[in-house]
Amino acid sequence: MRLHIKILTTTLLFVSQFLINSASYAQDNYPNKPIRIVVAYPAAGSTDVIARLFGQELSAKLGQPVVIDNKAGAGTLIGTEFVIRAAPDGYTLFMGTPATVITPLLHKTPTYDAIKDLQPISLATTQPMGVLVSNKLGVSSISELVKYAQAHPGKVNFASSGNGSAQHLAAEALNDSAKIDMLHIPYKGAGTAINDLVSGRIDVMITSLVGNMMDYVSEGRIKLIATTGPERSGFLPKTPTVAEGGVPNFGIRAWTALFAPANTPPAVIAKLNQAMEAIKNDGVVQKKIESQAMDVTIGSPEEVRKMLSAERDFYGAILKRTNAKLD
Repeated sequence: MRLHIKILTTTLLFVSQFLINSASYAQDNYPNKPIRIVVAYPAAGSTDVIARLFGQELSAKLGQPVVIDNKAGAGTLIGTEFVIRAAPDGYTLFMGTPATVITPLLHKTPTYDAIKDLQPISLATTQPMGVLVSNKLGVSSISELVKYAQAHPGKVNFASSGNGSAQHLAAEALNDSAKIDMLHIPYKGAGTAINDLVSGRIDVMITSLVGNMMDYVSEGRIKLIATTGPERSGFLPKTPTVAEGGVPNFGIRAWTALFAPANTPPAVIAKLNQAMEAIKNDGVVQKKIESQAMDVTIGSPEEVRKMLSAERDFYGAILKRTNAKLD
């Protein structure tokens, strides 16, 4: 009997050590197969474009293919929850946006907690949004927009890519800070909203300047009257901020960040963070995105986690004031 117990104990110790050694080897050998970055938006959107730029560079830095997997729908829930449920081994990653924080706040019973259920790797980009107006509105500055909206309460409308989106809440923050009452018109995506802004059916939109947005501005089809950041963009130095236009203490940036499922090994997270830092240092992605007022901005996992907490407080307060809920 004692012999059997000794054999069993020895076997268990051997198996345990084997599993530990195997896990350690897997982490040291990471990555040894293709990596997937999930994007919770359709292909060709701004987040998809950013994910593909970083994916290409991560592939070069890590020596493995990096594929982009678009899982759009349900207000980014489909893609986000897919990653949360994925194996925490570093082979399924997620390109998050402010919606990653905002979406759970829109539901009475959230299905995930961005801080607990996702492991930050690093920021990818930060950028101010642009305050864009229709030519038909007849305003050319934030001060003129505020004055006109105050004189015509409820008559100025603004578009967003959906209820509770960062675009929506940025405009609600402007409503709140400037004491105006612009009417929200939610769309199912930014593309249709921009078309209606160009045609004059929509008056205002606060949105990312990624893609062909600056082409519309340079062609004179819409006006860029301000950016939302706390200071002027280095790539749009002649464009004033909202705060400079007479709305004090206004400063909002959009961002993208790379995440893994919670409990992904620290060694894997560290290797991915180092690769992201190398992407920033070589400047290839920066050169491709700087014309759209965007910066490659890499930070530590802990810095990203602190940012998520601050973003949750900021957008949560706006949601309470505007009562924008999905259920």
